[in-house]
Amino acid sequence: MKDPEHVLCLHNDNIHSFDYVVETLMEVCGHTSDQAEQCAYLTHYKGKSEVKVGRLSDLSVLQKQLENRGLTISVETNKTAY
Repeated sequence: MKDPEHVLCLHNDNIHSFDYVVETLMEVCGHTSDQAEQCAYLTHYKGKSEVKVGRLSDLSVLQKQLENRGLTISVETNKTAY
């Protein structure tokens, strides 16, 4: 059975600055500045946003790195992958 795709979600925490979140997404997830800014805006206005889609094993590594930098992150099942 194929490993279902998962989604790495960033949650709004009202603690970190917009610039910090953008820089962190660029460094950890390899986002461009435009991608990171879009994720940060969506997270701010909607409460959370999907920042990366992939295999659970890959996303778990990113989740730990982002949490170590103080961000609130979750990994969820990608319902559209089924």
